[in-house]
Amino acid sequence: MSSAKRIARILPGPVKSVLRSVRDRFGGGERDQPSTVAIGSFEGFEVAYRKGTADEPVISHSFGNDVFFVNVPEYQPRERDVIIDVGAHIGTFSLLAASKVRQGHVHAIEASQDTFNFLRINLALNRCENVTAHHLALTDRNGTCTLFHDTGNWGHSTVSADAATSETVDCATLETFLLRHKIERCQFMKLNCEGAEFPILLTSPKSVLERFDCMLVLYHCDLWTDSNETDLVRHLEASGFSCVVRQQTDRRGWIVATRGPARA
Repeated sequence: MSSAKRIARILPGPVKSVLRSVRDRFGGGERDQPSTVAIGSFEGFEVAYRKGTADEPVISHSFGNDVFFVNVPEYQPRERDVIIDVGAHIGTFSLLAASKVRQGHVHAIEASQDTFNFLRINLALNRCENVTAHHLALTDRNGTCTLFHDTGNWGHSTVSADAATSETVDCATLETFLLRHKIERCQFMKLNCEGAEFPILLTSPKSVLERFDCMLVLYHCDLWTDSNETDLVRHLEASGFSCVVRQQTDRRGWIVATRGPARA
């Protein structure tokens, strides 16, 4: 039995149309790298992915080999926490986060339509009732924006226009997103959004950033050139965070921003 048929048998009825959309679009060569739908078991999670694409190395750094929670010891998930995953991709981090905050909630935000389809499939496969998937790009304005495609279904960006193909997606500011979904407090937010972290955070006022306890910001100075990680750190520190920079290379790295003492 093919992986696509196996997935279709597991999925609830309303989500099967998503799988058909994925299969039809890849089969028609509409993207730069048509690929085969596969499904695998990883550390107790069922994951649908695109064989031969960047989905595979993403999975290799997820679940039991998670690189995010392990390298941010400042944040320890609690059962009722709210987590926001900006740049959720096919959902590997969101699935892991959901397993750690079973009485809380995870908001998984992904801009790419094809990748968002896989995110929805993976949430359905793992019956994640405490995750909401959002087909959306966070940025510095509300409305629509262009998502420029990188090769291999990874690295799509709203700020780097060096791409042969693109798509139009709905976009919103971080403030608008919090208001729409009535999020008063978020214990952890991960941003891995290929340069968009700069307009998202630098245009968010202190009153918005004060709603967060901890952030992991993967910054991409090779994609965004109007400001740098020092500007991000200054803005976050002005909003009450303490920041450290980790995993630093020439133009990329991680900013871990934490707020004050441990939570009550």
